[in-house]
Amino acid sequence: MNKDQNSLIDRITNNSIVFISVLSIPLNIIIFFALRESEHQIPRYFPPFLGLITIIAAFVKKNIPLKPKLWGFITILFMTGCYNLFLGLIDMASLWFVLAIVYALFISEKKEALILFGISFLAVFVAGILMMTKVTFIPLQYKFESCQFACVAVRILHFLMIGSLIYYILSTFYREIRKNIADLRKQSKDLEDVNRLLEQESFEKKIAQQKLLEAVILTEEQERKRLAADLHDGLGPVLSAVNLFFQAYIDASDPAHKEPIEKKMKAAIDTAIDDVSRIAHNISPHILEKFGFVKALEIFTSTIAASSAVQFKTDFGTIRRFDLKRELTLYRTLTELIHNTIKHAGASQITIRCGITNGMLTTYYADNGCGFTDGKIEGAGNGIGFTSLRNRIESLGGTIILKSNPPDGMSAQIEIPLTDGVIQ
Repeated sequence: MNKDQNSLIDRITNNSIVFISVLSIPLNIIIFFALRESEHQIPRYFPPFLGLITIIAAFVKKNIPLKPKLWGFITILFMTGCYNLFLGLIDMASLWFVLAIVYALFISEKKEALILFGISFLAVFVAGILMMTKVTFIPLQYKFESCQFACVAVRILHFLMIGSLIYYILSTFYREIRKNIADLRKQSKDLEDVNRLLEQESFEKKIAQQKLLEAVILTEEQERKRLAADLHDGLGPVLSAVNLFFQAYIDASDPAHKEPIEKKMKAAIDTAIDDVSRIAHNISPHILEKFGFVKALEIFTSTIAASSAVQFKTDFGTIRRFDLKRELTLYRTLTELIHNTIKHAGASQITIRCGITNGMLTTYYADNGCGFTDGKIEGAGNGIGFTSLRNRIESLGGTIILKSNPPDGMSAQIEIPLTDGVIQ
């Protein structure tokens, strides 16, 4: 039996002992005086003795362990049934036996109730046979049946006592069962609500994963378009110029004409080489792979500062190296922000601060340009690529928060978890 069952059974047993001890007082008084004309007087004291034991048990019931207390109470009930059977009162003896069997059912580990039922049935059966054959097994002449008042009163008290106890036991168990059913229904409803929320969460995660996948594909497509534009707009015209210079060089017959063409062709080839180097660096910056994020961004910003009016204020703290995937993502994000500032904001100063706090790589970016409206953060076709930036950062489990107050510039707060640790 678990703790809740023990508590319920202990409460029922305690209340039953108190109830029996109270009602046994008038019952024992009636039996005591009804048997005053008995041939022998000693059996008159047996009911008061059992009643006294029950009263004592009512006072000390909380100090007795459940199982011994239950067995003691069953023994008192069974002995009371045997006493009534000894008087020849089979009907009242049967009631006491039934009550003892009911309490024996509380002990569910063994077959005590079944054994008690068999013993009680055998006793009632034998007593009934002896009474029908008028072979009495009762050695004393109690003359109990000659007292009509005692017979009626005893039977009424027996019915009141045993009927009330059985009603109390059944009503308590039914009430507990109904309570348990209500609790189970509530738990079932709660589980259904939890399952519904889990299904909704799973559906939302699938939608988010699908959007993230689409965003990654869109970002890759934008990178391909940028690469194609670099090749077409940058390297293509230079190679076309090289081809024209080469044809002019072949067609020139005068060595004096070939010399300036040769110089122009060499300059165009140098430009093509620079463009190839620039495109290759944008695809996979070898400085970043070799020396890390900080060195690559320092070289990039110094190159931008030398060729434009934008000045940079940078602070990288004690950052050295972290995993290449995060280095490349943060590098591309910041270079994209720098390109956007130069192209759209008209800023004269850009501030970049990076640091590592509690396993999070935090980056702050700001410019003093014209800023942008809130609609451009989520709007499509704005040319600024904020959606692409957000997708890159969120693919690493990070966040990016963009803020702007035109015309006071813009800022970006980036946080990326360093789940793979930091490589010093």
